[in-house]
Amino acid sequence: MSFDLRHTLPGSRALVVGAARSGVAAARLMRRHGLAVTACDRRAEADVGEPARALERSGVTCAWGRDDAGLLAGHDFLVWSPGIPFEHPLGSAARAAGVPVLGELELGYRASHAPFVCVTGTNGKSTTTDLVGALLRAAGREVEVCGNIGRAVCEVADQVSPTGLLVVEVSSFQLETVDRLRPSIATWLNLTPDHMDRHGTLAAYAAEKQRLFARQTETDWAILNADDPEVTSRRVGDGIPSEFSVVRSVEEGAFAEPGPAGPTLVLAHRGGRERLMPREEVLLRGPHNLANVLAALATVLPLEPAADVLRRVLREYRGLEHRLEPAGELHGVRFVNDSKATNTDSLRVALQSFPEPVVLIAGGRDKGQDFRPLAPLVRRAVRHLVLIGEGAETLARAWPEVPQSRASSIADAVEKAFEAARASGATVLLSPGCASFDMFKDYEDRGRRFKEEVARLAAKGVTA
Repeated sequence: MSFDLRHTLPGSRALVVGAARSGVAAARLMRRHGLAVTACDRRAEADVGEPARALERSGVTCAWGRDDAGLLAGHDFLVWSPGIPFEHPLGSAARAAGVPVLGELELGYRASHAPFVCVTGTNGKSTTTDLVGALLRAAGREVEVCGNIGRAVCEVADQVSPTGLLVVEVSSFQLETVDRLRPSIATWLNLTPDHMDRHGTLAAYAAEKQRLFARQTETDWAILNADDPEVTSRRVGDGIPSEFSVVRSVEEGAFAEPGPAGPTLVLAHRGGRERLMPREEVLLRGPHNLANVLAALATVLPLEPAADVLRRVLREYRGLEHRLEPAGELHGVRFVNDSKATNTDSLRVALQSFPEPVVLIAGGRDKGQDFRPLAPLVRRAVRHLVLIGEGAETLARAWPEVPQSRASSIADAVEKAFEAARASGATVLLSPGCASFDMFKDYEDRGRRFKEEVARLAAKGVTA
């Protein structure tokens, strides 16, 4: 075995469970370093996709259409894909047999030599992670942004030098299977109920988030949201404490200072303070993005980038695809793609971002969430509701007073939403509040399909 690791692996014969993006990246990384690798997936070979099918050409043994305990024989450890629940029979069998189970994130950490800068939370992870990467790249650092944001950690983990940085978006699913992960900087954005279908309770969900901080030492940094008591009450580990806040000053970190002309972004570091820039000069709009910006600033502050660099990036950074992204306009109707809104809290933020009622496309795999607390906001903010996916009935029952219709596909949803919006010139907002896996590959696929249908509608030459 030719791995030069910060922590050794439990053997040289690996079974990768799941051949989606994370599993493929893990298999390829281990083959690059000479390990014997088997990849399994319950899907048939025709359904796994070309990247997975190409694994055999790199020397990976592939077991398509299988995810049973019989695959354990001849393997020293498992690498687990985050999209597969850890209670899966193969995972249970591995634990019962004493076979170690590592996650793709954990494997990437062990294979890397660069420090990890990690961002977790219920909402805002992707925007904050990407902005952290943009700030550090502009400051001249070697940076790779990866993780739950779209590029697997194992794709780049062993490619970054010890002086570089891996900026990683981390989900609760990924944290279920970490064992040695110790980020140099870890940031916790917020905590609201999500993935209850997998974690069961808010306490269990939070406990997975805490695993990101548990092994930090006094040389690492732990950045928490000072405005979220669900986060601050769960501080663990020995990392140097830092915070961000939109409502009050902090001793270390970043905060918004109120003023007659609007808030000013302030940095607090090692006993000093610097008023960085007015909020109005930051290109990202919306109250939720103010929190994301402050979180990103607090995250990069221990690395001490120049203030002028931070100002320049914040004046230019436009955000990510599928986050309240303008998707076109037709006969006075604006279309907005917020497909990344996969839970009730993200949906709430989206609805609060529009001054006038919208036509809302919502639904999908509801993940066991309770949508009823959103009912007062939905009554005020939604003119008409177009429901899609498995969760349609759940949302319909939660918001019975809102005019609504059902759609059989995203194309049907776009057409029905347009018809509901065109009379008043309302905005059509795709902000599902649910996961996408019932109808789409992922939220990115859902958002791009939405934009394609908007473009198709425009190309049809719909008459006003």
